[in-house]
Amino acid sequence: MKILETKAIVLSSLKYGDTSLIIRCYTQDFGLKSFIAKGVFSKKKRNTSLYFPLAEIDLSFQPKSNEQQLVFLKSAQTSHYYESLHFHPIKSAIVFFLAEILNLVLKEESDNPELYLYIEHSLKEFDQKKDDFADFHLIFLIQLSHFLGFYPNLEIDGNLFDLENGFFTNSNSSINMLKADETVLFKKMLELHFSEDSKNTFNQSQRSLLLEILVKYYQIHTNNFKKPKSLQVLHELFS
Repeated sequence: MKILETKAIVLSSLKYGDTSLIIRCYTQDFGLKSFIAKGVFSKKKRNTSLYFPLAEIDLSFQPKSNEQQLVFLKSAQTSHYYESLHFHPIKSAIVFFLAEILNLVLKEESDNPELYLYIEHSLKEFDQKKDDFADFHLIFLIQLSHFLGFYPNLEIDGNLFDLENGFFTNSNSSINMLKADETVLFKKMLELHFSEDSKNTFNQSQRSLLLEILVKYYQIHTNNFKKPKSLQVLHELFS
């Protein structure tokens, strides 16, 4: 049977037996896939850092037969070496949070090259940014909603944002409405772009509020979405 190769972004890992891991990845060519990485904890091959959250790896595997429950990795190696994502304490906390979000919202077992490229490019920009990166996760999440199908409708303006229907309005017609001051912040967030020259826009309390709004927005528009366990860690870091 043919060996398949692809780049992949690690979403989560779970210990399997004494020496192996079950790795959940978003692959460039095959969408969402889960694999068994054998011998990760063995004395000869100890390489758990290869499977850190949002690490990008090159992997190969043999497609499973009908009898197989899980696919075994044939090989895996680092595709891109990050300089700071897994070493800077604040960046690392953001990475764990975003990995948890992606693990909740990515469902498709088919390729989406544009989505993969967006995640890949965003992480590399985040990695290179030396400072002024505290708003990154907010920008990442609102732009990610483009690919998930619920980016806010900007065709009509208004003083309030309807989280449930995804548009701006002047009438309080839903139980999931942002207040006027919250909508001002939300609009400002929609205008942001994360780049080498971008600066932090929000203060700590605004950032915390927007994060809660985004999590609620995702809860409304994503099936079986649970509030991320790592959310509290971010609130503590930015408080």
